[in-house]
Amino acid sequence: MLFKYDIKKLNNIALLPIILFIFSISVIFVKYFDTNKNLELADCGINTSINLFEKFNDDFNLTHEDGFLISRKQLIDQPSLIYFGYTYCPDICPFDLMRNAEVVELLKNENIKLKPIFISIDPKRDTLQTLKEYTDFHHKDMIGLTGSEKDIKKIKDIFMVYSQMPNDLSDDYIVNHSTFTYFVLPEIGLATYFTRKDNVKKISETVKCIMKNLKS
Repeated sequence: MLFKYDIKKLNNIALLPIILFIFSISVIFVKYFDTNKNLELADCGINTSINLFEKFNDDFNLTHEDGFLISRKQLIDQPSLIYFGYTYCPDICPFDLMRNAEVVELLKNENIKLKPIFISIDPKRDTLQTLKEYTDFHHKDMIGLTGSEKDIKKIKDIFMVYSQMPNDLSDDYIVNHSTFTYFVLPEIGLATYFTRKDNVKKISETVKCIMKNLKS
């Protein structure tokens, strides 16, 4: 029995191995590029556990200290240092924010502009006016953000932030919370994070190294 073959189908079948080959080469190239880029960034002393932040690309909306809603894309429009805390924090938050402000000023002198961001984990007490006064005190360019309990929970989940309100909220209560500072870039997202042990020099050098490698 003779079979009649469609020439177009035969051509498509013949092209299939070529397409698959090109696709495979593309995947290998991308993986090679990403691996080498990660190796370069590893030399900057980044925290490799940033790979655990699976939800980081999720979108979010928060309330700016000036009273308007701001989205993730609008907020992270330039390299940023993000810190979670609350304005009634007695000692840890002010210390960390002043350190971050020093980093911003130090890198500004080297033509690297960072946006300092403060996100409240205590929206009950941190009103917009309180936030604005608090951020202005720490740095003139620092932005304060808040939102509903649902909004704050979502952003905390994205950044894997821990915080725990006390059972008694009647007095000047203390909020237990994690104290990481996150370095975020518009084009790649979360680049690394810093702990309280990291000083101004360490943070500045890491940020400079990351920025340099991304431009190369």
